[in-house]
Amino acid sequence: MRFAEPTVVSAVYALADHALTRALMTRVRDETVELLGSSAEVPRSLLEEVFASGDPGFLAALAASSPGRGEVFDRLAALGDPELALILYGTHGNERTPAQRAAVWKGAATTADDPRWRTEDALPARLLASDHRDLLELLEPALLSPFPELVAHARRVIDHSGGESTVERYWRKACPKTLPELIDALRDSTISGRDIDLPAGVVDWDVLLAEQRREPFGAKELRRMWQHPDCPEELAMAAFECSENDRPSGATYWSMLTSPALDELADHSLAQLFRAGVESGVFPVDRLLSEIGPARRTLGGLPDGHDPTETALAAQAARLGSDFAPWRAVYALLPRFQGSVTELVDAALAEAPEHEGRPWPKPLGPETPSRKPAKSRAAWLRLYSAAGHSTQCALGGHMDVRTVQQLVFWQEPSAELRSHLVRSRGESVRVALASDWNTPQELIEELIPFNEPAVNAALFLETDLTPAQRRHILSGRRWADGVSADTPSAERLELRDSLVGGLRSSARRHWLLACADSGDPLLCRILLGSLRVKIHTSALELHMLIRLWERHGPDAVRELLDETDFPGRKRPARHPLSQATSETGRAALEADGSAGPGGGPALLRAAYEKAVSPEGRAEFLCEKGFGSEGDEFRDALSHLEEEVGPGPVPWAELEARHHVKALDDRLLDQFRPGVLDPDDLEGCPAALTEASAAAALRMSHRHYRPRRGAEPPTIARMLEKLPLPLMGGECEWLEKAHRRGLVTLDEVVRTGFPAHATVAFLAKALAPRATAGADPDGDAEVLVETEEIREARRAVVALASEHLSDNPDAWALALQLIPEFEGTLPDLLRASGAVVS
Repeated sequence: MRFAEPTVVSAVYALADHALTRALMTRVRDETVELLGSSAEVPRSLLEEVFASGDPGFLAALAASSPGRGEVFDRLAALGDPELALILYGTHGNERTPAQRAAVWKGAATTADDPRWRTEDALPARLLASDHRDLLELLEPALLSPFPELVAHARRVIDHSGGESTVERYWRKACPKTLPELIDALRDSTISGRDIDLPAGVVDWDVLLAEQRREPFGAKELRRMWQHPDCPEELAMAAFECSENDRPSGATYWSMLTSPALDELADHSLAQLFRAGVESGVFPVDRLLSEIGPARRTLGGLPDGHDPTETALAAQAARLGSDFAPWRAVYALLPRFQGSVTELVDAALAEAPEHEGRPWPKPLGPETPSRKPAKSRAAWLRLYSAAGHSTQCALGGHMDVRTVQQLVFWQEPSAELRSHLVRSRGESVRVALASDWNTPQELIEELIPFNEPAVNAALFLETDLTPAQRRHILSGRRWADGVSADTPSAERLELRDSLVGGLRSSARRHWLLACADSGDPLLCRILLGSLRVKIHTSALELHMLIRLWERHGPDAVRELLDETDFPGRKRPARHPLSQATSETGRAALEADGSAGPGGGPALLRAAYEKAVSPEGRAEFLCEKGFGSEGDEFRDALSHLEEEVGPGPVPWAELEARHHVKALDDRLLDQFRPGVLDPDDLEGCPAALTEASAAAALRMSHRHYRPRRGAEPPTIARMLEKLPLPLMGGECEWLEKAHRRGLVTLDEVVRTGFPAHATVAFLAKALAPRATAGADPDGDAEVLVETEEIREARRAVVALASEHLSDNPDAWALALQLIPEFEGTLPDLLRASGAVVS
């Protein structure tokens, strides 16, 4: 059985004569208990009767909600009831304030002889079983209790913890004030070394070194000391050689490069160490290149963009010259060479004759997607990047495709070198460079002018082209003089099977929508046959017919309109093109040759221009901009941008349509922040903003279903015809409507239904309301009562007196019927009175 909402029960108690309160408490006990335990307001008459009755159930329910009821908590605590004390005291540290817990013990002092205080489930017994430091918030107030054994227990736990919680102790130890405290913290396994503070006046490095030699510190503690700018080399080396040497934490030392721990560093950690040492001057670059091996790791770890490093590397590259043989020797030696970079170059020069006239060792083709070069190839490219431009160009003709691909994508070569490689290495390399999502836009712009079908297919399928570039490739037009040139049909570039196949299997809108601009019958059928990509605007459909006519003539348009079989789609009951577009296309075919200048294409272009105009955009938004989800207008704007092109929201045209006939509430409801972006809302007329607010209120009523083409109802009409929505004991929809002056309290009392929601609303609405400016100083709001409230209250009292009188059974019956009663408040009162009488 459903109970009435606590706010409704509260309103009934407030409305009934005070003499009926005790009688109602016994007749609607369950509803009363729920009210007392909720956050709803408890009428003063009911509160006094609860205390006067001493009923344990009522008092327990009131105790559960009392922490937020101010003086009610204090009155309950003053009773000294052991059973209420458990509820009032709380079981978690931050549930009650110290003052509230002190009030519980103050009340307990008046009933300390009650044997119920000494049972196993009583509050003192539960606190005696608690000795954890985290429970200090519970035990500290217990020092005020009237029970000596509990006071002694609380004092013992507090003294043992030093008055600290676990968190407080942790941070005290992490912030030592003396050297012994610092050493103790560094040795304490419960304190993370990362959190330990190293105050300048506390740290003594000689003592810490002696401690390290006596018993090594932990890895995290060593790394924390390494972070200090004054950390001595011995401690820094100990930290470097510990198990967690994933990155440098502090100053670097040359001895780190000769430590066995260097071999254990991951490549990225080695690069961080080299950068820190080189930039600080601790690792002179010439010495690093001549003394530290293996050369492969040294080259891979050198920092980029550091001038002394680039100069030293350039000197080594210059020694190798521009002939491919020594460079090939470097690549062959790198995997197993253990010496330094200088020694590597020496060895390569000595072995160069053996590599004369030989191609790249074990050449590899491209990979998709391209991965960052690693190991020997990365080291070779690092040395190559330091060579002069002429040397780089000379070597470019010998590198395998994989190396060229990784050089372009990962080494950031100069624009001149990249252009040289694109021009000189042939179509296979251009396809490789066009086969990665990371291909930069500048490179794409270099590749498109080659007008190579294989390159175009790779660019379309594997790179992030702009919409214009996708349309260019699918149209088959040639690129000339920096633009997509108008190209006769016979001279257009072929589309590779891989590209057509990729389109057939794709569900990417930006891929398939480009088919509409191609003028290719096959691509048009692929787009229309897709089950996952749909054309939303008539503008793009018309554009597709125009391009098809321009490239293949009216017969191709006629065949497309007559087509019944589209790849990927079962034979449809209707054509994928919209009916309006199909009719326009057929009209153009019939008019061809007799429609004046331009014939059929002119008719199609006129329809297209109308569709892309502001009026056409507004028409599309009114048709497609609303639905069941509530964000269709934003989607419709996105479809316009995708299929027609970017443009402002046609607010003026939408306003004009609204003045002729009100826009659908589902559309108007979206003209507000939170649904549309601020940029889209810019320029929205005041009339539409006002209409949107009204529509939003209507749409927030969960029983309201707008009908396409119908005039929206008034709020008073909705109140009369639709059941009021009640959520969480409140009728927010009706509150908003009344606050905006769209409905009167008299209308609510007479026509609002169900009665449950009406009473929940009236419980708040008939209370005094805050009105700004009533305070003489103008600094605050004061509670006033309006004439409308007084009249509505008199009307409700009159209805209750007429039908329920002072019969508690009638009042109780009304309260029991109200959760399921579907009629108005007068209907409820009339039915309750009739049944009882």
